[in-house]
Amino acid sequence: MRAVLRFLRVACFVYLAFWWMLLTFVVGVIMLIPAPRSARLSHPFLRLWGRGMLALGGVGLRVEGPGTFDPGEARMLVANHGSYLDPPALVGGFPGQLRFVLKQELMRMPFVGWYAKLAGHFLLDRGNPREGKRVLDRAMARAKRYKLSPLVFPEGTRSRDGKLAPFKTGAFQLAISAGIPVQPIAVIGSYDIMPREAAAPRYAGEIILRVGEPIPIEGYKGSPGRKALAERVRIAMHELGVE
Repeated sequence: MRAVLRFLRVACFVYLAFWWMLLTFVVGVIMLIPAPRSARLSHPFLRLWGRGMLALGGVGLRVEGPGTFDPGEARMLVANHGSYLDPPALVGGFPGQLRFVLKQELMRMPFVGWYAKLAGHFLLDRGNPREGKRVLDRAMARAKRYKLSPLVFPEGTRSRDGKLAPFKTGAFQLAISAGIPVQPIAVIGSYDIMPREAAAPRYAGEIILRVGEPIPIEGYKGSPGRKALAERVRIAMHELGVE
């Protein structure tokens, strides 16, 4: 009986999540038409998608330290990654316009990937680093112009055990090149609710976004600067409560 109930819960979540993503995708794309470059009319529907995805799984969201956010300033948001629930939580909790830094292959994901491409989220092409850098340079210039905050998961993928994995330092070059501060965000609780192997939240619970103080990037240059900045952010993550 327990296995049957678990199957029904997963099936219900997947079914409702599909239709919720479809609805918010269609409306979000329509709202891109008046302002495609800034996506200022479409972004509220991305936030609505995030909040709705959490609600479908019975997951609450609490933001600790929201006063350190400045939606009127472009910052590079850096978060740990333990669950599929992290993007909905971060989108739902950040008050300004954020843009995910995504691997090119994720564009094939239905709805989420399609919307990310249409709305101008930042794409990393690992197969062509030189062209990828040119694309990201243009994207970061647009981020500064429209006060967009790129969001990166420097671990590169979801954690296998809920603990902080080693950082890929290349992502921090984006902040250094663009001259924007880095803001660490600890996502607490998402791994326990929906770990890597789960197809749906295992139980109702609460995700906490613990926001750290922005870190200025002045003085960080080249490869040594990337590594030093990555280590400083890693220390900040641990101080915010990430294991």
